[in-house]
Amino acid sequence: MAQNRWKTRFYRFLRVKPICNLVFKVRWLWYVKIRRKLVSHPDMLAVDGHDHNLKSIIDGQPSDRILKLIMPMSIIDRLTTESTVLAIGCRYETDLLYLAAHGFDPARIRGLDMLSYSPWVELGNMHNMDFLDDSWDAVLLGWVLTYSNNPRQAAKEVVRVVRDGGVIAIGITTYPEKYLNNLDSVIGTTADITSTDDILELFGDHVDQLYFRHDRSEQDRQGACLVVFSVKK
Repeated sequence: MAQNRWKTRFYRFLRVKPICNLVFKVRWLWYVKIRRKLVSHPDMLAVDGHDHNLKSIIDGQPSDRILKLIMPMSIIDRLTTESTVLAIGCRYETDLLYLAAHGFDPARIRGLDMLSYSPWVELGNMHNMDFLDDSWDAVLLGWVLTYSNNPRQAAKEVVRVVRDGGVIAIGITTYPEKYLNNLDSVIGTTADITSTDDILELFGDHVDQLYFRHDRSEQDRQGACLVVFSVKK
């Protein structure tokens, strides 16, 4: 019991960004630079932005934008320390570290990405995941859905692996129309998904309780689009 308390206190320290970044950096140096464990899924070569994402891992510069999704997730009553959480698109371990910092059990957290260096992140494709039906209490898609060439299939697969009543949290970046006229200059976006309405439409009748939503507030600037909801099957 005392050991569990100390673990809980340690993970809470990860809410302090410099501490989280330090833990990330040590593990990143070990797995990427020393042991050279970085691998990619065969399907990754067909993904828009492959070179960009590969370079970002090699450079080791993660973002903390995932907190915009984790923080509203962490206050949902139906999610507890016993909940299993799958984080899709978490090429860095920081997504998983921040989940642990906000009360989720590290032993029940896994990552899935088409680029991976971490033993915490499985190599896989979100359109066809190697998980059983109803495997997860929550699925987090952090800035990955708009990389999909078939987001409707990705949504269908996410619904398949999440439990009835489970939680889905999705974050993307949306851009003003002037950017969408030249999509080749903007990596990881699409003219088909530009709002929370567009995201929710992908899940159709499976959307149950809507916990949190945020659309880009300044129409002439890029911004985050975020939605957290539960699933009915």
